[in-house]
Amino acid sequence: MTRRDLLALAAAGAFGAERLNRAPFSREALAVKLPEAEPVKLANGVALLAIEDNRLPIALVRFQVEGAGPIYSPRPGIAELTAEMLREGAAGRSGKQMGDEAARLGAILNSSAQSGAEVALADGSGLTGRFFEWLELLTGMVVHPSFPADEFNGARQRMVAAASQRLTRPASLAAGAAQRLICGSHPAGVDFPPPDSLAAITAENLAAWHRDRYTPAKMVISCIGRVRPPAFVSRMEKLLGGWRAPEASVALPPNPQPATARRVMLIDRPGAAQTEIVIGGLLFDRRDPDFFAMTVMNAVLGETAGSRLFRILRNEKGYVFNIRSLWVAPRFPGFWQVRAGTRTGATGDTVAIVLEQLRRLCDEAIPSGELDAAKGAVVGNFALNLEQPATILSQSYLRYRYGFSPDYWERYPAKLNAVTAAETQAVARKYLDPSRALIVAVGDSGKIRGALEKFGKVEAG
Repeated sequence: MTRRDLLALAAAGAFGAERLNRAPFSREALAVKLPEAEPVKLANGVALLAIEDNRLPIALVRFQVEGAGPIYSPRPGIAELTAEMLREGAAGRSGKQMGDEAARLGAILNSSAQSGAEVALADGSGLTGRFFEWLELLTGMVVHPSFPADEFNGARQRMVAAASQRLTRPASLAAGAAQRLICGSHPAGVDFPPPDSLAAITAENLAAWHRDRYTPAKMVISCIGRVRPPAFVSRMEKLLGGWRAPEASVALPPNPQPATARRVMLIDRPGAAQTEIVIGGLLFDRRDPDFFAMTVMNAVLGETAGSRLFRILRNEKGYVFNIRSLWVAPRFPGFWQVRAGTRTGATGDTVAIVLEQLRRLCDEAIPSGELDAAKGAVVGNFALNLEQPATILSQSYLRYRYGFSPDYWERYPAKLNAVTAAETQAVARKYLDPSRALIVAVGDSGKIRGALEKFGKVEAG
């Protein structure tokens, strides 16, 4: 299959709104052969995944620390701040010295721990001419951070400010409230650490968290680029082979439970010119066989410009500027959400249309032309993303992490193309039942409460 064919596949979804019944769809199987990373484990438990890619004189290295993500944090914000502080001083260097050294070596270093995640991340990317030098810098950043007091105070203040600003943004308020409704008491329900929790964290908390969770047995280090895998493994053995630390005992929190009835939450923003809406619910984990049908169905619902929600609510009704449906599936039950900002007077109609489209997916089989366009969109997007080394690296890690078969990604396009209308309908009935949808609206209560009461008892958020 040529690159032009792949672009045509992606275009099927983009133009589906205007050519729904005539959307181009290639039934030729997309044949891909992805490079495989043969896992190597050091004696101390560090897992290494390396892929040689000689297209450009660059490399990307990613440390993924399992069990160090926010869902395990004893206090919201500790995992996030720990990851943030890795760049502020390590291995005898200040944060400024680390930044200057990385720039001199033609590299960029980053670290983060996303809310709701199981892992903490640290990335390094740069020219391979100085690869082993910046790799050592990155490794020291992850393994030997110093948590200097001055930089800690500044990092904490910045995160507190960011948390406070989120509380002033209606879209963020809606997303956060929806997460809490969907996930309940599960730590994934915290979409961002609250300011009061962040303010109570100390540098000692971060050092203790790092000491407990950043351990060799929980670390997976991946590399892709113009670097020979044996050379990468050899260098990591020299850098980390002597590192010893007790293995942390890590267990996932109990799974969140799905809603049994619809709930409607309203967060009042007097005078708001528009309403931010999030409608969602709980899903499955990444290994569930429903993953493929959900991928195709979401493209029909609201993932692309050719989707039903985009076509109806933006192109036909003009109620929204942007609307999208999204979903995630980690190692525990994930969630789906529809997010939109609509003008105040159209709040009730917008919610009603979303619920109606959820009902249609439950009650009606997706027409073959629309289903084929959705498959073309997701398969084309998959193919085009293979151009990105970071995508290949992520796929390699997922294959390792979840124990997928060696040919999992080679079979991935065929799995998507094999999804039937009956399968998408079954998945919709399981997870997108509008009678169990969780609805959050942030807007002027005096103007929208009445419209929301048509969907159920309105709770104050």
